[in-house]
Amino acid sequence: MKKYEPKEIRNIVLVGQRGVGKTSLGEAFLFQSKVNTRMCSVDEETSTFDFEPEEQKRHSTIATATAWFEWDGRKINVLDTPGASDFLNDTRMAIEVADGALVLVGATDGVQVGTEKVWAFTEKAGIACAVLVTGMDKERANFAEAVRDVQETLTRRAVPVFLPIGQEAGFKGLVNLLEHKAYLFEDGKMTEGPVPADMEGAVSTAMEAIMEVIAEADDALTDKYLEEGELSLDDIKGAFPGAVRNGKLIPILCGSSKKLIGIDTVLDFINEFFPSPEQRKPFLAKDGDEMMEITVERAKFSGLVFKSFTTDIGRVSIFRVVSGGIASDGTFNNVTQQKKERCGQLYVLRGKKRDNAEFLSPGDIGAVAKLKATFTGDTIVDESDNFIFEVAPAPVPVAVVAVHPKSKADEDKLGGKLNDIVQEEPSLKVWRDPETSEQLLGGMGQMQLDVVIEKLRRNKVEVETTLPRIPYRETITKKSPVTEGKHKKQSGGRGQFGVCFIELEPLPSDSPVEFEFVDKIFGGAIPKNWIPSVEKGIRNRMAKGVIAGHQVINVRVTLLDGKYHDVDSSDAAFQMAGSKGFQAAVKIAGAVLLEPIYNLLVTVPQDYMGAIMGDITSKRGRPLGSEQKGKMVTINAQVPLAEVQKYSADLESMTSGRGTFTMTFDHYERVPNEIADKIISSAKPEEEEE
Repeated sequence: MKKYEPKEIRNIVLVGQRGVGKTSLGEAFLFQSKVNTRMCSVDEETSTFDFEPEEQKRHSTIATATAWFEWDGRKINVLDTPGASDFLNDTRMAIEVADGALVLVGATDGVQVGTEKVWAFTEKAGIACAVLVTGMDKERANFAEAVRDVQETLTRRAVPVFLPIGQEAGFKGLVNLLEHKAYLFEDGKMTEGPVPADMEGAVSTAMEAIMEVIAEADDALTDKYLEEGELSLDDIKGAFPGAVRNGKLIPILCGSSKKLIGIDTVLDFINEFFPSPEQRKPFLAKDGDEMMEITVERAKFSGLVFKSFTTDIGRVSIFRVVSGGIASDGTFNNVTQQKKERCGQLYVLRGKKRDNAEFLSPGDIGAVAKLKATFTGDTIVDESDNFIFEVAPAPVPVAVVAVHPKSKADEDKLGGKLNDIVQEEPSLKVWRDPETSEQLLGGMGQMQLDVVIEKLRRNKVEVETTLPRIPYRETITKKSPVTEGKHKKQSGGRGQFGVCFIELEPLPSDSPVEFEFVDKIFGGAIPKNWIPSVEKGIRNRMAKGVIAGHQVINVRVTLLDGKYHDVDSSDAAFQMAGSKGFQAAVKIAGAVLLEPIYNLLVTVPQDYMGAIMGDITSKRGRPLGSEQKGKMVTINAQVPLAEVQKYSADLESMTSGRGTFTMTFDHYERVPNEIADKIISSAKPEEEEE
């Protein structure tokens, strides 16, 4: 493959709401650049980008994929990202390694919740952005409304640079305001012409909007604009590239991937105005306590792995060459894992198709296979370096299932296969619940978890999933009378004997501890060496539960008296005595069941607010308030975990995928009596043997 210098490279990430047309745009790029001889399609399962079986089944992107092509002598690397909220960690990682983002907004639906999320990612990353209003050929397409939505919901820095000629079925081209020219398209062929006479007024108005944003972006031009009331076209053109690259102006473009209208002009715009790796802001890294800025000018190699996937040759790691360049058949240091890796053959990718590359220049994007200890999010550098790139931490899972292998053979393979999948996607988490011993799989939504299960089955690991056991807690509501715990057993030979008298009371709600043991033994009623045995027995019983088999919390136990035998008493006997006494005391101290309460933040279009509020109330939740931003509203509530274990699927159903949510644990609350009775009656807490 030809070697490209950094100034000849453009790294562009396509982001937006699920279904807005990101993959279709990527396919249009590949077709117009003559990489593909036909327009590949998501719906026909021929997409270059959506090659995983799970993507083809859903006709939707679930993982970032890359492709490269040449356009007017420059290499453009396109990163096609998921729009579904379950997979936005993939999108965030792709944004972190890109130099510019095309934020797609539908001409019929405008800004949606997914648009706002990815926009926040681009703002945080500080990369250049342009908004592309897609689907201008669709019924109900409205460019002006989409622009208004972008400006009101995302940023006032956004202004149209292209104006559509016609819309819906009549969409046939666009006006480039900077060139003051019209471009008409037919079957993907572009012809240039004058601006239609009936659009001169709209062009003049749009140019004034550009002028105002440009004036705000440049101090010198601000003074000129205030003095003269206008800027020349030369002034605007001179300041425009810097304003775009610095994020002070967000151009709004338009087009149709299906009709191939505007594709050439979008690519020309990327080449001319989006930053090259040389013009991008530095990557931040940390070496010990020292912060560093890494650019393409740094001579030594460094890279950031932003995606991994498994193919016929094993795991393929896709990475951005941040500095220095890299050749095939070398070695580097994985700082994240503190491992040295051997780099074999380098590749550049178009979806899953690999082309060999002997060298990747700084700023380029490529891949390598069969790295032993390198995973998504890892920093790879020259062997003499030890810095690590700053990468945002993976989000906390909001959907969790328990995974159960169907057979012993499946059990043997499950751990390894799950680990492989999780290493490719950091937003997935696998852990074993210490209370229930269940193997839990957590992710960003039910769809993501379903994809993991499908991948396991594709790898011949059969599993079943259930909802995880709720981590209820038990506590007491009143002080118990003095209660005896007695363990006496005689079966020939040395017997077992231990007696304790204890008293229980609830700890204050603001207590910093969940258990307090007070020793008030006097006169040697229990020898000092066996008092810890009583406490240990109580602690063991607390972990097992008394009324429903769940951990007991917020209890003070006072040890008041006891009895012992010189021969038959022992550590084990007093542990049993403590456990039995605790069980008996809990049952007469107003024992109740507690359930975990979570903070729930739900963001949906305003039209769904009533339905979401009603659903939260039906789930025993308490709405705490709401905040409106544009067409979206965020609802704050507290809900019992038992009612929202399937909330990802519920929200998807209620909003057709237009809602997002986060959940974080807040506190425990008493379970309503009628619900607690059912839980307790179905539980079989372990009793101590006599």
